[in-house]
Amino acid sequence: MSAVFPQDLPLAELHAHLGGGVDAATMWELAHQQGIKVPHRDYWEFAEATSVGLGTDGLDGLNRIYQLTELIQSSPEGVEVSVHGMIGGAYRSQRITTHEVRFNPAKRNRGGERDLDAIVMAAVHGVDRATLEYPVRAGLILMMDRSFTAELNEAVVERAIRFRDRGVVAIDIGGPRPRGAGAPYPYRDLAPLVARAREAGLGVTLHAGEEGVNAPDPGPYIEEMHQVIDLGVDRIGHGIIAAFEPRLAERLAEQGVVLEICPTSNLKTGAVRDHEQMAEIVYGLRAAGVQVVLGTDGPEMIGTRLRAEYSFLVGRGALSPTEAVEMNAAGHRASFLADEPFRGARAG
Repeated sequence: MSAVFPQDLPLAELHAHLGGGVDAATMWELAHQQGIKVPHRDYWEFAEATSVGLGTDGLDGLNRIYQLTELIQSSPEGVEVSVHGMIGGAYRSQRITTHEVRFNPAKRNRGGERDLDAIVMAAVHGVDRATLEYPVRAGLILMMDRSFTAELNEAVVERAIRFRDRGVVAIDIGGPRPRGAGAPYPYRDLAPLVARAREAGLGVTLHAGEEGVNAPDPGPYIEEMHQVIDLGVDRIGHGIIAAFEPRLAERLAEQGVVLEICPTSNLKTGAVRDHEQMAEIVYGLRAAGVQVVLGTDGPEMIGTRLRAEYSFLVGRGALSPTEAVEMNAAGHRASFLADEPFRGARAG
């Protein structure tokens, strides 16, 4: 597929997970340096096992891969090397100059064995090293988890607040649902934590609306999106179900909430049916006035690059080349790293 952008055009990556953003060779070496027993015969089997292919068992399969990559990154040393390598590698391969890296520190402290502050500080050092070496604006988004207790999620938000002047720019939530629980997840219960983050000047971007696009009953997933919008978020990770619910799209447009869409990830996890449906989603959302930016979700795990995401949508007619350039510019503006930090319109 032909290139959409000039090779020297700076790109903005606003949705990439640390667990999926580090190349397999670095992860393999980190595992051995830390004495972690890798459940694979050799490097090649490991590399294949940590990449998402078509037919992966949906988000459950994705979460199983994350469990391994998060284990390998579960030390201050592992986190610093990973953050530094992810940002530097993205600049060298894609010329990404606005880069937000999201990760869950409480999934990298070996169940409380390692200090959470030490994990976050290591990530800060990784950002510092990368921004010293490359002309990049980079920051950290700390993630809560839907399977965590309220107390553990509160601990993550407290670290985000503590390190807000050291490179942490926002909070997020993702991960599997509590065992045995289905949709809707009670996002409204996060209101006190969102308010505390807001008071500290942090941005808020929550994962929602990735599932349910082709479900027999999409109602619970639509309800999740409404709850997230009610919280007054700035951005939403994925949010693609809004393309099939006019009221959701209307609310997103009215409140200026930006959707971070990751086309190849949604394809490989089975969140969407095929390439055509993915292109239709992006086209439909933009036609409804919803602000959309593109991300990779994790370029190494998903097996994509940010430039390829734009080329895919242009090739399918969801964007014109000019619109792709404009969308990338909007990504720089929508970043929590912008000179004037982005804040979507608040819920009333």
